[in-house]
Amino acid sequence: MRLTEGFFIIENVNDTDNGFEAVLYTNPEHPIYKAHFPGNPITPGVCIIQAAGELLEQKLGCKLYLKTIKNIKFLSVIIPEEGKKIKYSFSNIVEDENGSKAQVVVSDDSNVYAKISLIFNHERL
Repeated sequence: MRLTEGFFIIENVNDTDNGFEAVLYTNPEHPIYKAHFPGNPITPGVCIIQAAGELLEQKLGCKLYLKTIKNIKFLSVIIPEEGKKIKYSFSNIVEDENGSKAQVVVSDDSNVYAKISLIFNHERL
């Protein structure tokens, strides 16, 4: 299941000076929220990481396989609401023969939800 095709809905993706930003909307009707947690849903951390990988895959045009999470700090929970806008800000993206690396900040206008440093193996399409 691709999380950027139903769990999150991509509004836009734009280049920045040192990477790119993707703006997404939560989908509070997605089945994952019915299980995590019924009556008080929050976005699972693994889904936040998976969405970051999918967005980076789209940007780099290659299949990525998570190798290492170098650092991760969950600072606040994402509570799904209709039309809740979330921004994934990617920076320090490095690609070489060993894979791809990126730093990601997940936020909205008033909260930082997560700061993540990821390393992926990749396969060119």
